[in-house]
Amino acid sequence: MTDLEKSRNIKACEAGAVPGDKINYSENPEITDFSGFKPLLQHSEYYKPVKEQVSIRFNKVLLAHFRAMGKGWQTKINDFLMDAVKDGQI
Repeated sequence: MTDLEKSRNIKACEAGAVPGDKINYSENPEITDFSGFKPLLQHSEYYKPVKEQVSIRFNKVLLAHFRAMGKGWQTKINDFLMDAVKDGQI
């Protein structure tokens, strides 16, 4: 698509657009309780928290349990600990 075609498409769309002051918002109630909302990044599929590599010692029984879960066992430990923090257990 050429720049001229893009410009024509944009002008055609803008010509049929409803002005902002003519939009009816009556079916959209105002949100006043934000207690259940999370920031978008925390529940986005693209959110990747910053991680830091550390050395930590666990007992062999615990490691054997998580390693038996297969690939991703370190992520499972991280998720388990994050859930415990969120639940106030640690």
